[in-house]
Amino acid sequence: MRILITGSRGMLGQDLARVFLVAGHEVLETDREELDITKASEVMRQAKEYQPDAIINAAAYNLVDKVEEPAAQGIAMAINSKGPKNLAEAAKEVGAKFVHYSTDYVFAGDKPEGYVEADETSPISKYGETKLAGEKAVQEVGGDWYILRTSKIFGHPGASSASKESFVSLMLRLAAEKPSLKIVDEEVGCPTYTPDLAEATLKMLADDQPSGIYHVVNEGKGVTWYQFAEEIFELAGVTTPREPVSSDEFPKPAKRPKFAALKNTKLPPLRDRAEALREFLSR
Repeated sequence: MRILITGSRGMLGQDLARVFLVAGHEVLETDREELDITKASEVMRQAKEYQPDAIINAAAYNLVDKVEEPAAQGIAMAINSKGPKNLAEAAKEVGAKFVHYSTDYVFAGDKPEGYVEADETSPISKYGETKLAGEKAVQEVGGDWYILRTSKIFGHPGASSASKESFVSLMLRLAAEKPSLKIVDEEVGCPTYTPDLAEATLKMLADDQPSGIYHVVNEGKGVTWYQFAEEIFELAGVTTPREPVSSDEFPKPAKRPKFAALKNTKLPPLRDRAEALREFLSR
């Protein structure tokens, strides 16, 4: 297959490029410098020139709290909604499959039992609104599309200046730098390892799954940030004192879903989270 990847120098994008290349596919890696996904004509031109079998969008504006600022909402909507729309239209025009990644933040976070793919969306943050707008835009365009919702991704830092440090890396760094830690014991979700997410994307396309929305997370019970940190520290042998605290200790502009564990009911679950964590730590 010929694969066009956007956001290829981000945490997920770099793993997507590696996984598809190792599998023997031809990959065109693009990031902001090579392709501005908010410009429809540029996206269409690139798709027609390359003629990909699949376009995979790993680009996103994910500064959750920044999006609460009116000045940032325009660019966030452009990248998270207009961009996917442009890519979906280009994919449809050239007969390519289109893969777009979304988030548990499209949900209100009021279901302790977790969310399945068909559950009603109701974001409580501006960031969540932009990601839901992207989902709807892709579906409205139609064609051969896949929306993969995921949660709390972790992997090795991307080469892009916009690539954020993962929670796992952050916790290990802070544990080495500080005498003790306070960690928020809220926001239940399902952490996901980016190499596993990339492998699942490859398999989904290879198996020619039907178009639709899929939840793709590593197997394991939903955890709060504190509970996830405990899993990390146990496997890494970290003994730095820590304590669970409420989100009131670290007030942020954007509301977060309290309970937003994703259930993948349409695809086989990814491997156990502990196994993925062990691999990450061994690297």
